[in-house]
Amino acid sequence: MRFKQNSFNFRLLMGAAAVGFLAGNAPALAQEQDADESESRQATVVVTGFRDSLQKSLAVKKNETNIVDIIAAEDIADFPDLNLAESLQRIPGVSIDRVGGEGRQITVRGLGADFTRIRINGMEALATSGASDSSGGSNRGRGFDFNTFASDLFNELRVTKTTSASIEEGSLGATVDLRTARPFDYDAGLTAAASAQLGFNDLSEETSPRYAGLLSWQNESGTFGALVSMAYSDRTILEEGFSTVRWQDGNFASVGGAACPAGPECSLIDTNSGVYYPRIPRYGRLTHEQERLGLTGSVQFRPTDATTVSLDVLHSDFEGTREESYLETFMRSQEKRFQVIDYSINPDNNTIEYGLFNVSPLPNGTHPIRSENRFDELQTTLTQYTVDVDHEFTDRLRGNLLAGRVVSEFDNPVQTTILLDAVGPVTGFTYDFRGNGNTPFIDYGSLDVTDPSQFAFTEFRDRPQYVDNTFQTVAGSLAYDLNDSLTVSGGASLKQFEFRTTEYRRESTFGSLVCTLPGVSCPAGATGLPVTADILKYVSGFGSGLGAPGGIDTRWITADVHAAAALINAYGIPGVLQAGNDRRVEEEDLGGFLQLDFNTQLGRIPVRGNVGVRYVETTTTSTGQVSGTSVTVERSYEDTLPSANVTFEMRDDFFIRLAAAKVMARPSLGNLTPGGALDSFNGPSFRYNSGNPALDPFRATTYDASFEWYFREESLIALSLFYKDVDSFFTRASTVEVPYSQSGLPTSLPPASSPLRNLLDAGQDPLVEIRAVENGGSASVKGFELTYQQPFSFLPAPFDGFGFQGNYTYVDSDEIRGFSPNAYNATIYYEKDRLSARISAAYRDAYQTVAPTAAGRDEQGYSSTTNIDFSSSYKLNDNFDITFEAINLTDEFEQQVFDAGDLVNVYHHTGTEYLIGFRYRY
Repeated sequence: MRFKQNSFNFRLLMGAAAVGFLAGNAPALAQEQDADESESRQATVVVTGFRDSLQKSLAVKKNETNIVDIIAAEDIADFPDLNLAESLQRIPGVSIDRVGGEGRQITVRGLGADFTRIRINGMEALATSGASDSSGGSNRGRGFDFNTFASDLFNELRVTKTTSASIEEGSLGATVDLRTARPFDYDAGLTAAASAQLGFNDLSEETSPRYAGLLSWQNESGTFGALVSMAYSDRTILEEGFSTVRWQDGNFASVGGAACPAGPECSLIDTNSGVYYPRIPRYGRLTHEQERLGLTGSVQFRPTDATTVSLDVLHSDFEGTREESYLETFMRSQEKRFQVIDYSINPDNNTIEYGLFNVSPLPNGTHPIRSENRFDELQTTLTQYTVDVDHEFTDRLRGNLLAGRVVSEFDNPVQTTILLDAVGPVTGFTYDFRGNGNTPFIDYGSLDVTDPSQFAFTEFRDRPQYVDNTFQTVAGSLAYDLNDSLTVSGGASLKQFEFRTTEYRRESTFGSLVCTLPGVSCPAGATGLPVTADILKYVSGFGSGLGAPGGIDTRWITADVHAAAALINAYGIPGVLQAGNDRRVEEEDLGGFLQLDFNTQLGRIPVRGNVGVRYVETTTTSTGQVSGTSVTVERSYEDTLPSANVTFEMRDDFFIRLAAAKVMARPSLGNLTPGGALDSFNGPSFRYNSGNPALDPFRATTYDASFEWYFREESLIALSLFYKDVDSFFTRASTVEVPYSQSGLPTSLPPASSPLRNLLDAGQDPLVEIRAVENGGSASVKGFELTYQQPFSFLPAPFDGFGFQGNYTYVDSDEIRGFSPNAYNATIYYEKDRLSARISAAYRDAYQTVAPTAAGRDEQGYSSTTNIDFSSSYKLNDNFDITFEAINLTDEFEQQVFDAGDLVNVYHHTGTEYLIGFRYRY
């Protein structure tokens, strides 16, 4: 894969040149503008809409001491995105990962979701959800899943990229603050707003409603207010495409009619050849049904002029189902069932790019060619309560108290897979990538994939799983003004975090083969139950806009999961608890800080900033399963974290910000378990990954510099440089490879009918590669951000309504994965009279998620993407707007790639979504 382009030094040189230009020419350029600006100040310009939100965001950024970026919604339901992640990607340095066509998690300045701390109304929170296996599955880490929330619930998103002693620890990338509306945000009296939209997706051809509303009231004296808001959406999305579940080499039964390994051509494509084939070539459709409901409530009151009390409640309910229907050939670990009749090798990427095969069943009656249908029920609920008290004891002494609790529960009670296998030998199965590397031609030869009589209901799986996260926080601080220039502040916080996950597998009780289940009677000599009309349905109309070659199957049989599960009483079978996903972490963080804020002069230059230190003690209690026994390990560690931020106001419109700090992020939850997880499907050798509750946190020293030129009203050119020196990074220990019988793992651990279990049941003793996580060495992340924002009000009418907001980010690291070296966001907008419109593009480079092996093979990652969105509104009067939006205008594909040849792993698309609606305000 080609994940890096050009050198960091060259780009940094270009950035430095930009700094020199700004610093050297700002005064002269500003003088040229003085005449124009003095004239413009004589008139009052009322700025509204998107331009107004940019102006407010810029004002906040300018007045901050730390390096901060803000997105302020101009009104309720006015983030032009499906969820918060897609809104956040407009901020410099932020890139997102998508699932089902919308953003799920964020990466900030090259560091992924586990390194970024999310606060809702000032309190740390964690929301998790589920996804298909290729998109990460269930979230059992510290990363926040933004797709659980509608963006309509929030009126401000803030990304703080440098830290202060007063900001709680836990982030290497950034601290992201999400803020819901409060009644004191609005004028006295009644404020009401509502919006409604109807969406249409051109791939699913389904309509999706979206509603939001807000009601706020404040008394005339400004001493009491109450607010409620609601957001609801119901969305149906189709995700279609091709996938391979990676590539590998193997030993086939025969090649060219000669049995292997003796055949003369066998060695050309065996495991020693380094020539790969697609493990599970398949076309598939994923149907996502999603309902989001969000509710917020806020009460604020001022019992005295010196005291403000805010009570906030947030509840989010994200319910969904996902059905994954694949027509696939399960070549992985079953190569001996394949006779290679003809083939072609691509020497450029070392793959069998074309193959013609005869395929035979396995000894247990299952078949490599199958129709797989998986159905998931998914629900994430998050409920948060916070109380926030600000009090001024005297003109110089003030304090704040924050207390709250947030509970996030992810339930996946149904994760059922039904497999319909071909019956008997299949001749003439073909795949062919020669015409298209992403969407090959596939033909199933003698098998009619629409004829249920040629299939049997052979296997089932059901894997219910759950993830719960709870935060409880109490924090208090005091600030005292020593004089007009110096303020000293200090405080303490106690945070308790609990994580719990479990997973059960029903197929591990009696096995996954249908004919071996209690109460199931298969016909004599049959490999499974007959596929009858009551358990059957069809995938049809497949492939719109996919670009697949003509002749592929666009209709095939698949199982009705509910009916098939009921036929075998699947949900009456007790599930077996999975040791690798039966784990718990309890964490208690006790911290305190001392900080000095200053606002003074350095000669004629105003200087403001803060310097301080934070101290925190962390105690973790980790529980996991080790060889069937529950083991609990307790660990404590301490961190002292100094920090400093300084802003130099070189001119009224030119700022230089410098920052340095020691920061820490706690270990990934999956790595803290005393137990481990076994991969029973990929091998031999099969892999057992063991956790390590004795891991140290990630610790880093960060350096930041920002040069900001506010060269006109509502305008900015900025360059930000960053460098993170990570002292402790996790690596894998040297692996140990032993026969399974010597691993200490029970033979019952591999799921029934998995490749490893099949080998063990056949009396073999396959190799297992045991890996453990340990504290590693150093790593670094460096890069820069360029930002340009300006309304083009200097243009003649009507072009003076145009404006631009854009940013570019470059990141470089040799050790850390999951980031794009280059990313940019650009928005062109038009605000004039009643019309508001904007079009936005978000680009991120290809990026690597799994490093290559020592042989330079098997790396994994994502190809580059460019997502383009459009949003517009027309003001009918002071109360009503008509809105139109288009999300993913170009129907950008998600492409996951594998190995050095960028072999297709996943190539899916979700279509373009159009939304028309209205907004009302009173």
